[in-house]
Order: sequence, then C-alpha cells, then structure tokens
Amino acid sequence: MHYMELTENPRETHRERAADVMALLSRFVTMAPESKILDEELAQELNRRLGRPAFPRKVAKFGIGAGFAFGKAKRMVLKGITEENRQELETRLGMSVSEFEASANATAEYWVMRGSTGTLRSAVPNHDPYAARRIADAQLADFSIMINTLRTDPEIAKRPMDAICARQLGFDIIDNYTRALMSAGFVKRTPFHSRAELTDFLMALPSRKVVTKMHFHYLKDVHRNWTINDLRDIAALSIAIPYCDVVVTDKKAWDTAVNRAHLDKDFNTPIFSSLTDLAKHLAD
Repeated sequence: MHYMELTENPRETHRERAADVMALLSRFVTMAPESKILDEELAQELNRRLGRPAFPRKVAKFGIGAGFAFGKAKRMVLKGITEENRQELETRLGMSVSEFEASANATAEYWVMRGSTGTLRSAVPNHDPYAARRIADAQLADFSIMINTLRTDPEIAKRPMDAICARQLGFDIIDNYTRALMSAGFVKRTPFHSRAELTDFLMALPSRKVVTKMHFHYLKDVHRNWTINDLRDIAALSIAIPYCDVVVTDKKAWDTAVNRAHLDKDFNTPIFSSLTDLAKHLAD
C-alpha cells in the first residue's frame, strides 16, 4: 500500500520526504503481499476444519524490499567474476563486494520507494504518470458497486454483512479461494453448503475478519464519501493487525478498528493513532 500510494502522489517533494522517513524507520523491512498471506490463511483453515490439504502452506510474513512486498523477492548480486576480478574491484571500491552489493541494493530500494524524479520521467518514452492512479480509480469504482447497491436496494440494505461477505467470496478473494479448494482436493464440489457456513469460514481467516468488520462499520455511515485511501487503509490493516506486534494508523481508521470493531481485542494487538502513543507503549 505504501509503495502504491507514493507512486500515485504527483508531488515529488512529498514523495522524497515520505521515502526518507520510511527508509529510516523501516530499513526496507516489508510485509508479504495480502494475496500470499491469504493463501496461507485459506490452507490453514481448510486443514483445521477438514484435514485438507495435509500440509498447508506457511508464508514468511516479513522480508526485505519492494520485491518481497510484491511477492517476488529479488536482490542484486554480482555474478561471473573471478577471484582476481573480485580483489581488483574491492581495491578500487574501498569496500568488499558484499558491502557494495548491500549499498547498491539499499540505493535501489530507496529509489523504488521514492519514485523517479520529474526530470527522469520526462526522459522516459511514453511514460504515463497517472497509470497507478487509474488502477486506484478502477478499484474504487468496483467497490462503489456494492456501496451503491446497499444504499439503493432496501432488501440488501437490511443485510450489509451478507453483502460484504458475498463480495469478498465472489470477487475479492475468488482466485485465492478457488486455488485453495483445488489444492485441498475439492475440484468439483465445495465443502461449504450454506450462507452461514461460508460466512463462518470467511470470518475465521484473520485478514478477512479485519476487512469484513472494518467495511461493516465504515458502511454504517451512509453519508461517507468513500475514497481509495479508505480501501488502502483497510487493506494494509488487514495484514498488519493480525501479524504485527503493534499498529499505528490514522485517527479515522483507529477509531473504527478500536472503538467500533474492537480488533485490538480480537487479535491482542495494541493499535494507536499517534507516534507519541507508540513511544509511550514501547517505553512501558
């Protein structure tokens, strides 16, 4: 979410300042993408309920860099050099090859986070500065279909939780869900046969529980003007709250997560709305 939000920001100075702070605090430690974590949650819950798959997958939740965050962890490594070349290179650099690799990778990670400068982007043929923004607009438009249905269809408006769960199972996580069922051996049939069973299964998945409860309480405000930032906040919190030791988010998301959805109690995760509160927590 952070990479996408910085990419979408047209203000170069804002991207630079945010990247400087994030690099300093995170050292480029990133979380696994939502899709990979969801694959684990689905496999683990199917195994717990049905004993299948017999060996459910496990996913590392934390790694290094943008590659890990997007599900393709990669690192620059010098290859094909002889020992003589290595010694000459280290003499010229004044550092070991491993130190050079670490420095080069840190520099690359910083620029991926910050994004290219206006000068560089203007030199790239056919560069589209609004590509990421259009992806965000499309995501919001898709989600707005459910919002509009809940606001205009009296029957569905009475059952917002059903609408939220149905959207997740039928749209948001359908690929992960189908893949999980197939890996568990359910190729031509489903192990769940009712709305209650499907909802119970969905709410047993940690990330989906966060998303469902956040959406439910956000949707209670029928006058809310939803933005892509709302969806991004909820998506980030869906993996942060279940798998991090402590979470800091903005006041709106904090109020919903703590005072309305009580997700801090569900997952025993302290959730704060300011870095001052985080500092106090770490000092205790």
